[in-house]
Amino acid sequence: MRFLLIDDVPSQRWLLRKRISQKWPDAGIEEYDPEKSGVPGPTFPWHDYDIVLLDYDLGLDQINGLELLSRIKGNANPPMVIMVTGQNDENLAAAAIRKGADNYIAKYDAVTNLFFETVAEAVKLREAALSASKPGRGEFGNWEIPGFRPLAIISKGVTTTLRCERIADHKDVILKVQLVGKGDSNQALLQRFILELNILADLKHAHVIEILEHDVTQNMVYYATEFMPRGDLAMRLKSGPVTVAEAVGIVAQVASGLTALHAKGIVHRDIKPNNILFKDEKTVVIADLGIAKDLSSLDALTLVGEILGTPYYMSPEQFNGRPIDPRSDMYSLGAVFYQLLAGTVPFVGNSFMEVVYKHNYDPVPPLPAELSRFQPVVEKMLAKAPEQRYSDLSELLATLIGVRM
Repeated sequence: MRFLLIDDVPSQRWLLRKRISQKWPDAGIEEYDPEKSGVPGPTFPWHDYDIVLLDYDLGLDQINGLELLSRIKGNANPPMVIMVTGQNDENLAAAAIRKGADNYIAKYDAVTNLFFETVAEAVKLREAALSASKPGRGEFGNWEIPGFRPLAIISKGVTTTLRCERIADHKDVILKVQLVGKGDSNQALLQRFILELNILADLKHAHVIEILEHDVTQNMVYYATEFMPRGDLAMRLKSGPVTVAEAVGIVAQVASGLTALHAKGIVHRDIKPNNILFKDEKTVVIADLGIAKDLSSLDALTLVGEILGTPYYMSPEQFNGRPIDPRSDMYSLGAVFYQLLAGTVPFVGNSFMEVVYKHNYDPVPPLPAELSRFQPVVEKMLAKAPEQRYSDLSELLATLIGVRM
């Protein structure tokens, strides 16, 4: 395990080194004095380290630890980062987590067991990540993709999603792969995957994830997209609530991306926080079009009795097998908007069917009083009947502009 200690105070670096050595005597530990060496440059080898303990106050006028944290996490293969500060400030902790910190600890806790517990958790997570990034040959033996080196399996199913290194430029990418041939009995799902490939390859939009390259071979279909190290909206929400301005901004960006999809006759059908990724601190993109439906296709790809999507964000028509159109995405985005404002999804239940029932019959719960001005907006987005929702997302965007922040 390789540690990097970034602090402008020599005695603090000495203490951190000593504490880490007590618990992990075989660890490699390096120190970086920002006051002496300045701000690490764009070619700094962050990928050489597993865990960085980063001081908030770097002793520099031009940058603090939060700003350096953003730079670290913006790199391919970034290390885990524990923010260390002299202040036990919950607001600072939340800001650090939002910018990508993996944990947070006050300097005075360096002499307590909390320090060991915090670092031990980071070591455990890092070791798990390293283990996942070195899969056995048999795990990838059925398909080796020229030009890519697998780093980690993100998910397995009908399609497999991998984090890979593109060998030509050492860029981290996300690779989505569908094997073709023996065992692929559900041709509709394969067709749906190829549809996703064609949509992404043809669409360039600031708020839809960009496809970098794609191919169809004798035994597989695959495409590569950008790797988003800042994670998704679901991860962001775990670190705490967003501001009203952030919520409106996120919804507006997703609506803009969906408008581009809808213009091509495409309904996403699975808008949810996990499929909204952060390209940078303020910019989001829509990802995972794997269950998107091409409305212009003669074969609608709708399987009887098959429900695709996530129940907390699905429209009533998706549950009931009624025709799907862009207003279904508006409903799902309405559920996301409600969650961003209220801190919880609009309809919860103890079972799948209870959630389904509430989507179909329960009124939209009231937002907190201070956000009541948004109640008419979410109610219209979450109307049970599609014809009672906004006519399109452009109308929604125009309405949001008129709502006081």
